This record gives sequence, C-alpha cells and structure tokens, in this order.
Amino acid sequence: MLVPPVAKDIQSGDQHPDGASEEDSFDSRDEIIERGEYYSPEELQKGLTVFTAAVFITGEMAGSGVLALPAAIVGAGWTGFGLLVLCCFASGYCGTVLGRSWATLRERHSEYKGHVRYPYPAIGEKAYGRWASLTVTVCINITLIGVCVVFLILAARNLANLVNLHVADVGKTGELRIWLVICFAVLLPCSWLGTPKDFWGIAVGASVATAVACLMICVCIALDMPSDLNTVEQPTVSFESFFSAFGTILFSFGGASTFPTIQTDMKKCSKFPISVFWAYVGVVSMYLPVSILGFVAYGKNITSNILESVKYEGHDAAAVMLDIVLVLITLHLLFSFVIVINPVSQSFEDFLSIPQGFSVKRCLLRTAIMCFILGIGELIPKFGPILSLIGGSTITALTFVFPCLFYLRIERNIPLHIKVFLYELIAVGIFGGVASTYSAINDIRKVFS
Repeated sequence: MLVPPVAKDIQSGDQHPDGASEEDSFDSRDEIIERGEYYSPEELQKGLTVFTAAVFITGEMAGSGVLALPAAIVGAGWTGFGLLVLCCFASGYCGTVLGRSWATLRERHSEYKGHVRYPYPAIGEKAYGRWASLTVTVCINITLIGVCVVFLILAARNLANLVNLHVADVGKTGELRIWLVICFAVLLPCSWLGTPKDFWGIAVGASVATAVACLMICVCIALDMPSDLNTVEQPTVSFESFFSAFGTILFSFGGASTFPTIQTDMKKCSKFPISVFWAYVGVVSMYLPVSILGFVAYGKNITSNILESVKYEGHDAAAVMLDIVLVLITLHLLFSFVIVINPVSQSFEDFLSIPQGFSVKRCLLRTAIMCFILGIGELIPKFGPILSLIGGSTITALTFVFPCLFYLRIERNIPLHIKVFLYELIAVGIFGGVASTYSAINDIRKVFS
C-alpha cells in the first residue's frame, strides 16, 4: 500500500503574519524551498494560469460523461436532469472547498509551498492524521486507475467501430482487445511526462475535441430524431436503474481527485476556485444538450454509449459527422488518460523515493502501471459496470465526503449555515454512494453470470 510521507515537527499554528496573503508569501520569494529543492522565480512563471487550470479540469472531466450520461438520465427518468444539475453544483462546490483547504495548508506550512506530489493525501494528513492520508491515497489510486481503464476501453471501442481490422476468427471482443494493446502502445510514451504544467497542450486538445464533438453529436441526434416524439417509449425507473444512473452521474463529475495536483501547478493556487467555477460551467454546457436530446430521441432504446444509438441511414452527412465525432472523442479519451494517470504515477514515485525529473526508474515504474491498467481492460472489456462502481464508491468519497470533512477540520471560522450544508453534502454522498455501489456490483455480477 502507498503511504504518503508524514510531515514531521510541523505545528498547525505555524502561519504567516496577519495581512500576508498566500500569493504574497509564495510568489514574492526570490526562491522557495520544496523538500530541500530550490526553484527560481523563472521556474514559477511556468505554472498554470486560471484559464489553463480550468481547461485542465474540463479536459479531465468531460468526455466519457458525454457518452454515458444520456443512458444514465434515461435510467433515472426525468428526475435524472435534476440529479445532473444538483451533482454538478455539489461537486463544483466540494472542489472549491478542497481548493481552499489546500491553499490554507500552503499558507501555513512551508514544506507545501513548492511542488508536492501528494497534495490530496497531505490535506487528509493535516486534517485527521496518517489514517486519513492512507485512506485518501488508496481511494485516489483505485479511482484513477479505474478511470484510466474506462478511458482505454472506450477509446479502443471507438477505434474498433471506425476501423475493421479484418482479423479472422477473433470476433468483436477479440478486435477490441487488439485495439486495447494498440492504444496502450500509443499512450505509453505520453505517460512518462512529468507534471500537468509539462503537458498543458494535451489538456487544451482534450477540451477542444470534446466541445466540437458535443456539438456534432447534437446535430447527429437531431437528424436521427423521430418525427413523432410520442412514439419514443421511456423505461420504468427502478431502484437499481436510478442508483446506477446516480453512480454514472457522479463519475461524470468526479474530477476532485486530480484537483489538488492541478492546483499545485498554478502560479497562484488561491485562485483555483475561479478555475473550478468556469470549468464546471463548461462541462455542464456540454453534458446537458447531449443528455436532453438523447433522452427525447431514443428513450428506452438508448445504448450505454450514445454514439452507438445514432442511426444514419439516409443521412450521409450524419455518417461523416459520426465518424468525425468518434475521432474527436477518441482523441479526448487518449488526452484525458495522460492527465488522469499522472497523479497515480507521482504517488507511486513518491512512495518508492524516485527522484523528480525524467529517469529510467520513472519510465519503468510508469510502464508497470500502464501494464496493470491494460490487464484490467483485457479482463473486463465493458466500461459501464466499472464506471458505475467507481462513481458510486471511491469517487463519491473523494468528491463529496472527504473535501467537506477536511475543510471542516482545517478551516477555523466556518459560519453555521455553511457547516450544516457541508454535513448535508456528506450525508447525501454516503447514502447515494452506498446505494450506487450496491447497484453497480449487481451489474458486474450479471456480466460474469
């Protein structure tokens, strides 16, 4: 198990003088100390801006949600749209709270002012001690590895739909497994990159690809829309379908585990809440139109991947656009994979005391992590159950429960109404997470039965 290093001899009251802001104490130094390593002001200027941090968050979250949310909304019925908006608001608020906690710790503790490989576990450590740090680390690694598996399967599936390999006697599942290996080979060198600030262009590519793909998906669904919408049947909502949908929705807004890593690479980490706000505005602007159109056009006939629901007979333009969408979404998934796997890699590197900077040890470790992800994808080449299970369990904890608990412990002056709201978010997160996990486990059991 990975246990982040425990900071020693640090007093919680070790703060900057009154009136000194986090930016002043951090950005104005001639050089800063990060676990014995020195960085010049020129190095700090390479950090992420508010805009590029927002782009990273958008690129990391949007993508698989665009494909899976329409089916989830159908499973939850009309209430699914309300659930989507509520989860968006709650997740965004919790992300902001987590950002404030990290900014506070960076202001109080000098060892967090430089680059930190394990920011989220460090927040847990300062809030509740070593056990919280360990719990967060385990949840993050399970979540992000699971997300990477989902991204890899979806990318391979899209490529299998685009290109027929004409391999005899392997079938669709066999071709999918071949594409998984091809995607693995393409992503492996990219996984060796350092930290988010080293590959901000990938985040821009992921966000742009998703935005264009969403627009084109909406056009394709509109062309495929039945002339009489009354003929579209909606399924009966059950306990399992509702909470399975809830898990998928949580997964779609479950980027909190990478938030502190992105925030750490910002020039001014105290401005992270602004990045979160604009990122969520962008994400929900992509999710809602596709979900509404998919719900109205297909109803109970919708598939787990919205692209597989679109029929384009008689619409040559729609066929071409659908192929372009497949390419764009696949690019997004591959780009997002690189973003999501980075915190996992840094966590393992910290545990194994691998020095920062490009090295053979880094490449070997990250290759081993990639092989593990490929192995899971080959074993369970269906993304739906994995997505719901992660969304209902570890993502719920990392996105709703832990940020609120840690903020309540770290911040010293929280108004009563905010405290009540935070406890409500924790309660809803726990209840919804348990129910969604139960529903997802049943779905996985059906896959192997």
